[in-house]
Amino acid sequence: MRKSLLILFFLGIATSLQAQFFIAGGHLNGGLPVSKLKQEVDKTFFPTLSGILLYEFYAQPIQVGLEFSYGIYGTKVEVRDDLYPGYTADYRIRRNNNYTSGMAVFRYLPSLTSKLTPFIEIQAGANYLYSRFKIRPSIFEDVVEAGRDMQDWAFAYKISGGIQFPLPGIEGGKLELRINYQDGGSMRFLTKGDTNFLLDKGDGEFDYNPRQSPLQLITGSVGIVIYDAFR
Repeated sequence: MRKSLLILFFLGIATSLQAQFFIAGGHLNGGLPVSKLKQEVDKTFFPTLSGILLYEFYAQPIQVGLEFSYGIYGTKVEVRDDLYPGYTADYRIRRNNNYTSGMAVFRYLPSLTSKLTPFIEIQAGANYLYSRFKIRPSIFEDVVEAGRDMQDWAFAYKISGGIQFPLPGIEGGKLELRINYQDGGSMRFLTKGDTNFLLDKGDGEFDYNPRQSPLQLITGSVGIVIYDAFR
C-alpha cells in the first residue's frame, strides 16, 4: 500500500512539472528621476539592461521569478599631469557610476487566452549603487590604480504594468512593453560632476559631493521573453 502511494505521489509531481514552464528574457530599460530624486539629479538618465526568469503555474494567471539589472548612469574621463607628486606624465582617469539591482518578481496576467496579454507586476529587492575609477597612461596601457569611490545599497520595490505581443517566427516569443514606478530606501551616491581632484589638498586628493535620496524612477522598458524557454 505504501509503495502504491509513493508511486502515485511521484507520478503526480512529474505530471505537474510537465504542465508548468519557465519564461526567460531580457529588457532595455530607461529611467527618469521623480520626486526627491528629481530635486537631486533632475536631468540624470538611468539606462539599464536586465535579465528576467519567471516560473508560471499551470492554468494559473500567476508568474513568479527574479530580475537582475545593470547600468552605467554616468561616466567621466579626465587627463591630468599632476596626479602623482614628482611625475608630470599624463594619466587618464575614467570614473563610471554604476547601478545594479536584484528583485523578486510577482506577475499577474488577467487574461491567458488573448493575443495581446496585459500584466501587472510587483517587484521587491535591493538597489546597489557604486562608483569605480581606473587610472592609466592611456586606454591601451595597463591600469596603474583602480578602486571604488563610493558604494551604498538599500531596499527597493517596483510597481509595474505592461503588455505582451506575440513575435512571428519565434516559437513562444513575445515582445514586452512595460512601465514601472520605483521607490525604496535612501542611499548615498555620486553623479558625473560630484568628484573633483584637489591638488592643494595634501599631495592631491579626490573631493566628493555625494547625493542622498531614494532611487525614485519612472522607467519604461522594451524586451523579449520566451515562454517554455528550457524545454
